[in-house]
Amino acid sequence: MKFIQISDTHLFGDAGKRLLGVDTAATLQAVVELIAEEEGVAGIIATGDISQDGSLKSYQRFDEMLRVPGVPVYWIPGNHDNSANFHQLAPDFPLNSRSVIEAGRWRILLLDSVIPGNDGGHLAETELEYIEKNVDDNGLHYMLVLHHQPIPCGCSWLDTMILNNSAEFLSLISSKPAIRAVINGHIHQSNQQDIGGVSFISTPSTCFQFTPQTSQFSLDSRMPGYRRLSLNDDGSIETEVVRVADFDLNLQQTESGY
Repeated sequence: MKFIQISDTHLFGDAGKRLLGVDTAATLQAVVELIAEEEGVAGIIATGDISQDGSLKSYQRFDEMLRVPGVPVYWIPGNHDNSANFHQLAPDFPLNSRSVIEAGRWRILLLDSVIPGNDGGHLAETELEYIEKNVDDNGLHYMLVLHHQPIPCGCSWLDTMILNNSAEFLSLISSKPAIRAVINGHIHQSNQQDIGGVSFISTPSTCFQFTPQTSQFSLDSRMPGYRRLSLNDDGSIETEVVRVADFDLNLQQTESGY
């Protein structure tokens, strides 16, 4: 089963509006055009920060841009998203109905790690209970999806915005050997660490990237992209990052963030 992970699109309601000089709609469109060339995609998963301004229009634009024929799209909120507008657009998504995504011998659980008004993340007791209830020792493999990184990514400034109850989350995972992967957004960079039989995976943003292994906010010149995830029947994962070959980002370097 092949899934595509995208993340941190940071769309605006107004077409052409830019973030740090980047036309986030144009970069997303370039990424979507690459995804449309993929064959056999079972679904696209967007791991948060869909919108930059939180407007209903920005979510409508995302919905329109991600219409790849025959491919369902699932998304979760990030710290820049507006919860009311996010859920208004997609009331029947698995995140809202608390149903799981069935994908062959895999089940995928969407989680909400957002703390309203805070850049850091937290998994509420209801989210942890959802994992506890829905991950079974039934011969299937499980992938968990959230926005905030549950383990340090190596950027000390970003790791101040980590999942704040990561120890509890990781303890729960360690008690569930059927969980084989955890994917997240938020960090605008590609990262993969395998810990205790679980792959912790992030993906580049569809707009601008953060420089890995930095102590302060820093923008990277690497191109926007997405991650290909092949979920095998034996529980293994084959994954690869695919980037736009060339794009004039017009990136405006800053030391203050956004």
